[in-house]
Amino acid sequence: MAILTRRLALVVSLVLGVGATSRAQDMEIPVAVQLPLFFKVVTFDRQLRSRAGGTLVVAIAFQSGSRVSATAKDEAWRSASGIREIDGMPVSLVPIDLDHEELAAGLARSRATIIYVTPLRGVDVRELARVARAAHVTTLTGVFRYVELGLAIGVRLRGDRPHIVVNLAASRLEGADLAAELLKLAHVM
Repeated sequence: MAILTRRLALVVSLVLGVGATSRAQDMEIPVAVQLPLFFKVVTFDRQLRSRAGGTLVVAIAFQSGSRVSATAKDEAWRSASGIREIDGMPVSLVPIDLDHEELAAGLARSRATIIYVTPLRGVDVRELARVARAAHVTTLTGVFRYVELGLAIGVRLRGDRPHIVVNLAASRLEGADLAAELLKLAHVM
């Protein structure tokens, strides 16, 4: 009986460990909370207006073959659809389905200024960051680990509140010039 109890405990701990690992890739904060926060954050980019060229194009990178990713894209689309302008610039939303289009091609097609990255499966986030840097597109994500892997701006839960996280080197490589006021409020990596 003791052996069975230990085996059951081992199986439960393995299952719980796998679940925690899977959830670590997902978002701690609902998309409906993230997007308005991110749209406020990008107004602290002193280069945003010049990079946008009149219209702020917000790309949403997702995978149609991943339920989590596609759901996050739908939630982001709903949250952002009501926002007509940011910092006096009209906003245009563009989806980029990474299951059917290379990121570089999607960014070139859309002329994106910023890109919101949903939870992804089997995608090299470091390569995604490299492509965004080459295109001078600011990356935003609700997956904290992606900021550690090279995306520029993320959000995570601290206590019971959302907290902005900035990968300063990544943001600069993407062409952003974030104001000191934002950096004082954010966790800077």
